[in-house]
Amino acid sequence: MRPEDITFEQKMTELRLDISHPKSQGQAFILVEGSSDIRLFRKLFDTDACNVEYLPGGKGKLEEGIAILSAMYELIIGIKDADFHHLQEDKTFDIANIFLTDYHDLEMTMLAQREVVKALLSEYTTLDKSEHLACRDKVLQKIKTISCFKWLNIREVLEFKFKNVGFQDLVSFADADFDIAQYIQRVLSNSSNAVLTDMEEITTKINALMGVEEVDLLQLTNGHDALKAFAVYLRKEHSCQSLGDKSLASSLRITSSLSIFKRTDLYQKINEWAIEKGVTVYDDAVV
Repeated sequence: MRPEDITFEQKMTELRLDISHPKSQGQAFILVEGSSDIRLFRKLFDTDACNVEYLPGGKGKLEEGIAILSAMYELIIGIKDADFHHLQEDKTFDIANIFLTDYHDLEMTMLAQREVVKALLSEYTTLDKSEHLACRDKVLQKIKTISCFKWLNIREVLEFKFKNVGFQDLVSFADADFDIAQYIQRVLSNSSNAVLTDMEEITTKINALMGVEEVDLLQLTNGHDALKAFAVYLRKEHSCQSLGDKSLASSLRITSSLSIFKRTDLYQKINEWAIEKGVTVYDDAVV
C-alpha cells in the first residue's frame, strides 16, 4: 500500500502497535499533519531517538489522534500548522500536547528565515542578497487577495472549497494587481455549500481585509500558495522555464536545517517539553 493511501484509522492502528512495542518505551512520538512536512521534520529530528510520523485524514484528525494516543502513552506530541490562528484577536492555544508553527505553516516558518530566502533566490536568480527579502514580500503581496479570501472563509465560516482550484495562470508580475474576480468564480463553482455567493459582497469583504495594514504576510499566506506564486515569478521573471512549485518545495526542504529551525519558537517549545519529559528529540550534531 502506498503511504498516500493509508487512512487515519489504519495509521492509528499502526501507531497503537508501535507505542505498545517494548523498543518504543521511553521514546517520544512526534505526529505531523502534512504529508510533505514529514520529509523536513524527519531531517530536523533525531529519528534514531524518537519517532516522527504523518497522521493522515486532514484538518482536525491530528487533534483527534493526539487525544486518543496520549491517553495511552505520555510521550507523544503533535505539530500543527497555525493557519490563521496568530491573526486572531484571542491567540490563546491550549490543546494539550500540540504545538503550532511560528507562522501560517511550516513553509512560511522557513520562508521567514533570511538564510532560506537567500539560498532559494541565489539558486534561481541573479538578484543581489540585499533584494531577497523585498522579492519574497513582493511575491506574497501579489497573492494577498487570495490569502485574504481564504482568511475571510475561516473568519466567517463561509464553506468555500479551495482544494484543486488553481490560480497560477491568473498571476502576472507585469501588472500591479491580481484580478480576484476569476478566482472567486472558480472557487464558487467548486463550493456547492457556500454560505455566501454574491460576488460583490465577497469582493467587498476581501477588500476590507486587504485594508488591514498591520497584517503580517507570513501569517496570512498559505505556504503552498506562496511556493506556487514563487514558481510563477521565477519562470516569468528569471527564465526558470521548467521550475514548478513541487521542485521549489523540495529546494526549500533541502535549504532548511536544524541550525535554522533552532531560531523558531516551535523548536524552543518542543525542546522545553523534551527536557521536562527527559527524552531526546533533536540531534545537536546535525546542523
